[in-house]
Amino acid sequence: MRRLKILLAEDDDDLRSLYSYMLAAAGYKVNAVRNGLQAFAEIQVNRPDVVVTDITMPVLSGLDLIVAVGADDELADLPVVAITSFGEGICKLARAAGATDAIDKPTDITRMREVIEAAVSRSSSARPSSNGSPLLELSDKNHRTGATAKPATIPPGTRPRN
Repeated sequence: MRRLKILLAEDDDDLRSLYSYMLAAAGYKVNAVRNGLQAFAEIQVNRPDVVVTDITMPVLSGLDLIVAVGADDELADLPVVAITSFGEGICKLARAAGATDAIDKPTDITRMREVIEAAVSRSSSARPSSNGSPLLELSDKNHRTGATAKPATIPPGTRPRN
């Protein structure tokens, strides 16, 4: 069986190391980055089988990453799993943004594997589209969507944070 390639976006050094270790020990190939902008650039160069992203990150948040992936026609079928320590409300927001699924932190490897495997097995038609989704009603004024036109281009209106 082929080992799944996971792109992990997590800004917390300790959690990034822990989740990378847990996922690698579970048999996945893991590439870990520090923020959503690095993740989006990496997706363009080395497309993973699934993205696992934190929601609250500097430079480009996980929500912005989810929207950017969904807005790109070539990436829209890429499964994205959000992880957050902010509870079910943020998990719902991530799903509304286009995440295949979302889970709470901290989490164990059994739960992560279940969610990752289910996300990868779903068809691209099961993944909600970011166009016309309830995201606009749920998001704050700083979160906007847009279409990408070129590789490694973040949708207009999505501004990197310092």
